[in-house]
Amino acid sequence: MKPRRTGIRTREHLIHLLTEAAEVEHDLLCAYLYATFSLKRAGEPGLTAEQGEAVERWRKVILTVALEEMAHLASVNNLLIAIGGAPHFDRPNLPASPGYVSASVVVRLTPFNKASLDHFIFLERADAVDVPVADGFEPEAPAREAPRDRITPSAEDYGTIGELYDSLADGFSEVTAMIGEGVLIDPAGAGQLDSEILKLPNVRRITDLASALAVIEHIKEEGEGSGGAREASHFDRFVSIRDEWADLVSRAPDFEPAWPAAHDPVMRGPANGLERVWITAEPAASLLDLGNALYGTMLQLLDQTFTCADPDDRSALMLASVEVMEACAAVATALARLPASPDHPGVNAGITFAVPRNLGYRPNPTRTRTVFTERLGALASRARDILTGETAQKAERRLGNALKLLGNESPNLDP
Repeated sequence: MKPRRTGIRTREHLIHLLTEAAEVEHDLLCAYLYATFSLKRAGEPGLTAEQGEAVERWRKVILTVALEEMAHLASVNNLLIAIGGAPHFDRPNLPASPGYVSASVVVRLTPFNKASLDHFIFLERADAVDVPVADGFEPEAPAREAPRDRITPSAEDYGTIGELYDSLADGFSEVTAMIGEGVLIDPAGAGQLDSEILKLPNVRRITDLASALAVIEHIKEEGEGSGGAREASHFDRFVSIRDEWADLVSRAPDFEPAWPAAHDPVMRGPANGLERVWITAEPAASLLDLGNALYGTMLQLLDQTFTCADPDDRSALMLASVEVMEACAAVATALARLPASPDHPGVNAGITFAVPRNLGYRPNPTRTRTVFTERLGALASRARDILTGETAQKAERRLGNALKLLGNESPNLDP
């Protein structure tokens, strides 16, 4: 039975649920990226020419989906800003504790394999599509139920991500009816970013109820395709990968498209009783340290992009965050090919996307630029010390570009 939606009757409740939506989108894109980084490349051991071509196609598909999830995250932040909330890039480190979000949304860092792909299909399904829970991704949390007649906002469970966005659409309509469209939503769209600035697809400013509902509907439809655009939806693209993989396996049962990256890797020793793969082997441990530092810096740059008023600074920050993200991707790809730990023979490492504690607006632009260039310089120095080969070349070039952007120099932005 479809869960009853929570009646959203206040701006604060709407901000609360949008903040949860931002964390869900952030979690999904990390899970998709982790699986992508574990995929083998054409020409690597164990792949025929046909298999290599298929894996490269899958890589592009999942990267595109992850890019669209980044756009969803940006759009949710625009919705937050439009109603007076703050942009939100924080989230718990993965896997999140059961019950932090809806019990139906289980997000872990796992390599590309059958269970992970089945879970991606489950996450992106529409309400009316019956998809079984994937092995290893069974919900562990009890269903949440928001208490009634409380002033502190909370959220109930939702069976699908589409239901979460249905609740948000209902909330925007209901609060608008109660307090007025111009009171709830800033008609000037101040502080928001769009595709022209972010270089992400379909990110639009929200200036009224109609534009808010259109953005929410686009996010929902791009994921599940319940309104008819199934072939372009995340759900259908994942199903197509599953079908092609099944065909290849039927002809070559030993086909392994990905490296055995860790399930639920951690950078530091796990708490007692938690099943995690602690990355301790070198050079993986050092690369993980650098990869997480790159990821954290990228988030800080992106957060500052959303809160920066100067258009030139905003553009430089956004482009710098993309360069750091590319450096992070190079390190993450290398990690999936390195042994994780003597305690886990046959298991490779993987990036953990650790979130820095200090996210948020930095009010001194000159000082902030100095802090970021100082940090990027330290990351570039560390990359030179520990990276080798193609990974080193990619990371050092990208970090050099980021430093030039923040120093008002002309970077080399060729791929």
